[in-house]
Amino acid sequence: MEQNRTMKLLPRVSLITCLLLSFAPLSSFAQQTRQTPTLIAVINRVAGDEPQNNLDAVVLIENGKLKQPYPEYNEAAQKKFAATYFTPGTKYRLTFGGGEAGRATITGSSVGCNNIHATATVAENGKIPGHLSGLATNSASLGKKTSSRRAPTDAERAAVMKLVTEIYRAQQTPASWLSLIKTTNLTATDLNGDGNYEMIGSFVIQTKTKARRDLLLIAEPQGSQRGSSAGVAAQGDSFKAGLAKFQSYKLPPEEFDSAIDFVDQLDIDGDGTAEVFVTQHGFDAYGYAIYKKRNGRWLEIYTTQGDAC
Repeated sequence: MEQNRTMKLLPRVSLITCLLLSFAPLSSFAQQTRQTPTLIAVINRVAGDEPQNNLDAVVLIENGKLKQPYPEYNEAAQKKFAATYFTPGTKYRLTFGGGEAGRATITGSSVGCNNIHATATVAENGKIPGHLSGLATNSASLGKKTSSRRAPTDAERAAVMKLVTEIYRAQQTPASWLSLIKTTNLTATDLNGDGNYEMIGSFVIQTKTKARRDLLLIAEPQGSQRGSSAGVAAQGDSFKAGLAKFQSYKLPPEEFDSAIDFVDQLDIDGDGTAEVFVTQHGFDAYGYAIYKKRNGRWLEIYTTQGDAC
């Protein structure tokens, strides 16, 4: 079973607040020109006495460029955006694991600490587990595939944990801490449609003295899984690190961590390999980032503020 949890950001990761305003166009985005820019938002279930679905606008795609939905600390711009994209009754397609997952209908919006959030009703027939997040878009063409996202097999999980332990050791993590490794989330998903499943996971070590070691991992299959039409690992299969985002720090007194967690995937430029959406925790805040595979390497191509109090 996949796992997830609420997210927040530290000042040390202020790239979410600072790296935001200008992005080079990705060549294959250029074909997505449309009168109304393509919006991609994160949709997640918020627990409470009356659980609701919340939408966070993540990125607009316009004329081949990834753009901020609105400027930071600009309530007038937020309200203008909401009037265009978050008007009650506005409908969005939902995607999960890169594929069709249902529909969302906006019911309203409200201003947060530094952002505007929408609420929505959804019709997805259980395709998005309640403890996980999906994506919402006004595009008629993105995410038309069958979802490839699933829980990992026992063999896949064991192989990934072997790789995770190796990464922690390579980062000079004390041997006595390795037994403290916890899996925040681990997902099996086919990012490029080749029938072989990548594993995307978040892992953490936290000691009694508040020392933290966080890892975001995209593990790519190698060995016997290659060429398997079923895409299910057998015993003995192994993975290599396509992306290993490692952080080492001490929690502040307020205990806000800076971990990075997988949100979902979507091929937003049509090159056949899905981009990976993540959320970054922080100091009473959170943000989003997008990773893209270019020339065999996973690169962070975009960041944006989620909210900051």
